[in-house]
Amino acid sequence: MTTTERRPTRRPRPRVAAAAARAYVETAEYDNVEVPDWIRDVAAGHTVTPPPPEH
Repeated sequence: MTTTERRPTRRPRPRVAAAAARAYVETAEYDNVEVPDWIRDVAAGHTVTPPPPEH
């Protein structure tokens, strides 16, 4: 594949995202770090669009 060819788009992997979010929530709670609500929603399996990055 060359750089000019279109790469196939990947499908969302909600189960993987939810598992990663659950791991983050567990680690953050252990470290007493505040967890954003949208990450908790992803961990619960809800479809969520993350907020734009802060500048």
